[in-house]
Amino acid sequence: MLFDAHAVTLSPNEQFVLDLVIVTVAIASLIFTDSKFKSKNPSIIFIILVVLAISGRLLLNPIPNVQPVTFLAIMVGIYFGISYSIAFATIVTLSSNVMLEHGIWSSYQIIGWASVGILAALLRNQFIQNEKLNITNLAVFAVFSGFLFDWIVSLSILHNVDTSFFLVYLLNGIFFDLLHAGGNVVFVAWLANPLSELMNRHTNLTNPKVVPELVSN
Repeated sequence: MLFDAHAVTLSPNEQFVLDLVIVTVAIASLIFTDSKFKSKNPSIIFIILVVLAISGRLLLNPIPNVQPVTFLAIMVGIYFGISYSIAFATIVTLSSNVMLEHGIWSSYQIIGWASVGILAALLRNQFIQNEKLNITNLAVFAVFSGFLFDWIVSLSILHNVDTSFFLVYLLNGIFFDLLHAGGNVVFVAWLANPLSELMNRHTNLTNPKVVPELVSN
């Protein structure tokens, strides 16, 4: 007698744990496999980060305001610079919103995540010190980025409501902002060091092209 696996149902918590295990195994496999390659290939790493951001956002969608995109936008900004940050924000937002939902907020999400990446690129000397990633500074910035992104996206409601309601809207969303900020810190603690090692092998922070011309202007 054959067993129909499609008939098995998981609770939301069980599904979340399973998804988390799958993502963890995928990341561990990526890091282990990458260590065997000696050539630098930043484009492939960038694509992998985009895929990780999209899949992570979709998998963690049941948890309000907790997803890895903001954290990954920071890492892209630090290691790849401004141009890549804008591309990352655009690709991840549009691709994942195909599965979630598109709207006027999509533009604000792109602006929000691009802003996070750009700031990270401009402040990268605060994160990379003595050729090592400063986890404390990164965690603090990750908290700030959670609020920054949420408040930028919140501007989208001004298309429908009066500006006098905006502050009330922000105050009502503080709990979700805290969830976002807290989730970012968890991702920093969980993924920052392994991703940093991975990205160090495929980028060159001493190359001025990594952080584009905006920095020197």
